[in-house]
Amino acid sequence: MANELTVSASVQYEKSNHQESFTPDTQTITVSGVEAVGGVQAVTTGAHETLVMNEMTVGNQGWAWFRNIGTSADASIQIGIVVSGTFHDVMELKGGEFAITRLAGEQLYAKAVSSNGHIQYQILED
Repeated sequence: MANELTVSASVQYEKSNHQESFTPDTQTITVSGVEAVGGVQAVTTGAHETLVMNEMTVGNQGWAWFRNIGTSADASIQIGIVVSGTFHDVMELKGGEFAITRLAGEQLYAKAVSSNGHIQYQILED
């Protein structure tokens, strides 16, 4: 089977006299793997938390989506990597925000910024 995954996006920005629009073509992607991991995970403001991967190895990560299921714009959750024991955020999602991306094969971690929260995520095997 081919083209099992379809990804589409549209971004519109208008403020004052500035306007931007980005609407790339819809991508149809063939996925070789069969595993998918994810769900909803609690995230605290303490130490960074490993996003649970279950049976999937880090090197098999493919497409993923993340959503901060909180409703407060102040309840941000950072997603990032750890280098030499130090957490480095690579994205931050405010309450209700989401991101879709292809992963690069690194173990991911999450950390709440100002109050504990929950991150919903799904990672597909490449």
